[in-house]
Amino acid sequence: MVRVTRSAVCWIFLLPFIRADMYRDQTLHQEAQLHKDILADYNTDYRPVKNHTQAVTVKVRFAVKYLSFDYLEETFTVHSWVAMNWIDEFLTWNPIDYGGVKEIQVESHEIWIPRMALFNADVTMYQSDQFFTTCSLGFAGNVTCVPHIAHSGICSTSLRRWPYDQQNCTLYFGSWMHKGEQVNYTFYPKAPVVLNDFTNGPAWKLLHVANERLPGKYSCCPNETYPMLKYTFVLKREAAGPAAIVVVPSIVIVLLTMTSLLLGVKDNVRLLLLCFSLFGHFVFLTEIGYDIPKHGSETPIILLFVRDSMLLTLIAILLTLMLMALMKRNDPTPRWVTYVANLVGTGPAKYMVFTEFDPSDSLKTKLAEDEGNASDEPQRAVNDWVSFCSIINSAVFIIWLLAYLILIITYIPADN
Repeated sequence: MVRVTRSAVCWIFLLPFIRADMYRDQTLHQEAQLHKDILADYNTDYRPVKNHTQAVTVKVRFAVKYLSFDYLEETFTVHSWVAMNWIDEFLTWNPIDYGGVKEIQVESHEIWIPRMALFNADVTMYQSDQFFTTCSLGFAGNVTCVPHIAHSGICSTSLRRWPYDQQNCTLYFGSWMHKGEQVNYTFYPKAPVVLNDFTNGPAWKLLHVANERLPGKYSCCPNETYPMLKYTFVLKREAAGPAAIVVVPSIVIVLLTMTSLLLGVKDNVRLLLLCFSLFGHFVFLTEIGYDIPKHGSETPIILLFVRDSMLLTLIAILLTLMLMALMKRNDPTPRWVTYVANLVGTGPAKYMVFTEFDPSDSLKTKLAEDEGNASDEPQRAVNDWVSFCSIINSAVFIIWLLAYLILIITYIPADN
């Protein structure tokens, strides 16, 4: 009779697992064995240098894919593939020992990675300075990671030339805690910014991207540096829509105001057009108010144009009411009114008077003067008031024309 001991029973149960482990070890190919060996005693908590006084140089390249700009909230978001390259002195091997394998792929959480922070980040959105992706590792310790990251930062809006404005949005990157003597951020020597597959966001067109490395020297720390990578994005607004809504109607209401000044004072259409033009100014001011920040640092110059044009239209309405009152007067005119009327009527300035409110009155007065009828004094007084009102209206039209030309040249932005 065969006696089976307890230890023999244990070996019987463990033998399949032991054989399985031996089989797994035997089937590990050389790349898998390399991956296992190189990460066996690796620590991700420390900088990958054997000499602690040596800095880790991290080269950065942005391949920008998409961007969006919310000028009402003054936030700017860039979606890009961020390529980062550095040397890890603890991740090296001899390719001969592993069948000529010169490159493997490792997960970013398995190795040390630089933590690049955005200094002017939008605090309302959580943005981690860590990333999770698959990295390429060369036998000399050359690590390259290309994560897809969306960076959202603060961008101060300049709306002076709205809606033909351009915005300069700048993002600052660097290490939050490490000094430049520990982690040194720099650009790829060639093509630090790539725009090959870039797509413009809604309402904005990317004109240019400038990059600059700031050394980060400060008077407080003469022996230390805190370098930063500065990226400046120059954006131009696609202004076809805002121009059709605001700029073109602003010119139209100016033409409406000027056309009304050519009409007779007694014509109610003149006063109606001026009132409609004034109402249009209020409508456009409201429309612009919906499209610009309520607490912006700069005022759009087209807003100043609509404001001044509204004041000119209001004054034109008041002058029209005043001229309508003068037209109804039949009392003798003051000497200075008669003098001004005669001076303008007999001098070169008469060619500047192009409106005649009531030609029938002037014709009657002229016939009365030719016949020597001295009893028609009221009609002559009416004619003097008509002439005086015509002179005032012509002067107002010329002054308003010059004023609007100055306003258009000064305040209407042009698409450059």
